[in-house]
Amino acid sequence: MNEELAGLAASGATALVAAMGTDLWDEAKGLMSGVIAHARRSHRRELSVALDRASTATRGAVDATVLDYWTEALSQLLEQNPALAQDVLALAALRNPERAGIAVQVNSATHSGEVFAVQHGSQHFASGPKSHHSEERP
Repeated sequence: MNEELAGLAASGATALVAAMGTDLWDEAKGLMSGVIAHARRSHRRELSVALDRASTATRGAVDATVLDYWTEALSQLLEQNPALAQDVLALAALRNPERAGIAVQVNSATHSGEVFAVQHGSQHFASGPKSHHSEERP
């Protein structure tokens, strides 16, 4: 699995687990149900049961085991069907009104690529000759 999809799976799982027991749970559960609908039949039932069980979570109780479970589940689903990335991105973008300042950002660069990213601000970028690699000649 590429790094971008792995990061997206982790972000989606984090948003799902963070929504458990909060006012966002119904929306998060609906988004995750849509993702689960694309799973293989045998795996779909297991995930649906786990999602229903998660709806009884206590507000603010984030269990690392539960987070690992959903990260792995989303990783597998994205690996099987990368087209689900948009649905998982919608899940990852959920915002809790109690923590409105938290945003999820996934950036990835491969094959000598570069990523310049910023949240809540502005970014200035200038490019010029790379003087640190050149030698001065008289």
